[in-house]
Amino acid sequence: MYHKLTAEDIKKELGLPKNYKVDAFAIYGGGDAKRYKRKFLSALGDLNYKIEKLPNSFIREILSIRVKNKRIWFAVEYGGARLSEYIHFASIFGSKKNILVGKCGGLQKSQTVFGVIVPDSSYSTESSCHMYLRQKQDNLFESDKTLSERIFHRMKKEGIKVYRGKTITCQAMMAETWEDVLSWSRQGFLGVEMEAATLFAVSNHFKVPATAILQIADNLIEKEIVSSKSYLKKKAKLNHLRKFFLKVVLDEIFNI
Repeated sequence: MYHKLTAEDIKKELGLPKNYKVDAFAIYGGGDAKRYKRKFLSALGDLNYKIEKLPNSFIREILSIRVKNKRIWFAVEYGGARLSEYIHFASIFGSKKNILVGKCGGLQKSQTVFGVIVPDSSYSTESSCHMYLRQKQDNLFESDKTLSERIFHRMKKEGIKVYRGKTITCQAMMAETWEDVLSWSRQGFLGVEMEAATLFAVSNHFKVPATAILQIADNLIEKEIVSSKSYLKKKAKLNHLRKFFLKVVLDEIFNI
């Protein structure tokens, strides 16, 4: 079935040349694709880059950029279904690093405002994870240790409070209950997000190093949600920091 399709098969289906190659894949977890594509291009600064038009409608939402003799894919995705296929394509086309920038709901009372989680792993029960790593006996999908450590120390150097540990990937935000939040907190999860486990599972399947930068946005364990006054007061700074995180990702990509 689809799993048996080779890189050449997929390139043919997507209308890509036989020698097509992806060097790295950066993902922003969330909505408002146009806005975050602009932020990504802005993070490139004065680097000379060329935006490539992708021929197939399914992958046309991906921003494909040639810069410094590298082809970088960037996509804005909310959850894991289409994302799992994008990661599959990028990985089979040769990506050397897959990195997610996103936000999460905080699950521990000790967390600092404007803190960041660089997860060691993310827990998920989604098919986008289990279909790729069927042999796993648990639901924890790991990030790449070396890549995560580099990102972690870069954040610390910039004076940002960084946490390491496990998150939980839940792709049904509107179904989350207070009981879920309490349970996840008791189990030691640092945050809840929607994409990390999918990124780790698919990347691990293809042996591509992957990590995530997850900004703690609303602190759920403090009963703060995105409509809370406390969240709205810090929203502008949260948005400002995300451009910096994209710059960190680009710096890491260019160090392939």
